[in-house]
Amino acid sequence: MSFFDLERAIRRGVSQGIGRAVGDAIGKAIEPTATDLANKAAGHIDNAAGNQNGGETQGGGFQGAFANLERSVNNYATEAAKNMKVCPNCEKPTTADKKFCPECGTALPEQTVAEGAVCTACGKQNAIGTKFCQDCGAKLPSAIAEELAEADKNSKIMAEWDEKLSAYPKWNCGGSNYYIEDYGDYITFSADFKGNHLGAANAVEQYRQILIQNGFTQAGQYPSIAHLYKKIGDTCYHVDTEHCFEGDPDCPNIGFNISEPSGGFDYVKPEPKQGFGGIKDLFGF
Repeated sequence: MSFFDLERAIRRGVSQGIGRAVGDAIGKAIEPTATDLANKAAGHIDNAAGNQNGGETQGGGFQGAFANLERSVNNYATEAAKNMKVCPNCEKPTTADKKFCPECGTALPEQTVAEGAVCTACGKQNAIGTKFCQDCGAKLPSAIAEELAEADKNSKIMAEWDEKLSAYPKWNCGGSNYYIEDYGDYITFSADFKGNHLGAANAVEQYRQILIQNGFTQAGQYPSIAHLYKKIGDTCYHVDTEHCFEGDPDCPNIGFNISEPSGGFDYVKPEPKQGFGGIKDLFGF
């Protein structure tokens, strides 16, 4: 790789590196500084390139440049996070002096993002975005708070399920970031499996089996495991899993509505017509 190619790669990588280091919400908040850090990185690489000898760059020059860049990114992220909170509901970053999110009104955490990365076991200030202490391995307050916030959010969605989807067995097949969207005559539920395609597919299959155990069945003229129905009185409840991965293979989006299958819930396939048997069939003997 030429020096110029390397420099371009560094400039591209700095912004991505910030996102990985501090998480999406914080990364977006400090994005304007990414360009400045990229320019500094290019300067470090340029200086390191000046140490070239016979076309071969001395390893120490580049290694030092990268080490300095990494420290710069982590130090800046930590300093920025000392005056920053992130809403547990909408994930919007805001300043530490606020008690409620200016975007959605949710109560903000007491701790700043930087404080959430301080280990309660050994006191180490960890890099922003770290879930476990780099010195002793203890789970950090930010990771614990994130898990509690997600559990609370999922609990609220399940309460909404009781209100809007009470005729259907509850989802208990894993995933995170549960979400219900009500379109009036059609309701969808989604769960995020964060890159685990196989886990998402297995969860949908597991939910189909739960539906069957609760009396849902294939029905109509064209029965399919992807469309399950249950009739209670005059109402036919329908669960659609045929199109649940069209938007995102990691996030199944299951549909619920009140509708009968093609041909009706009680559709019975007609018996095939008998062929003409000659004189015997015509006269009945």
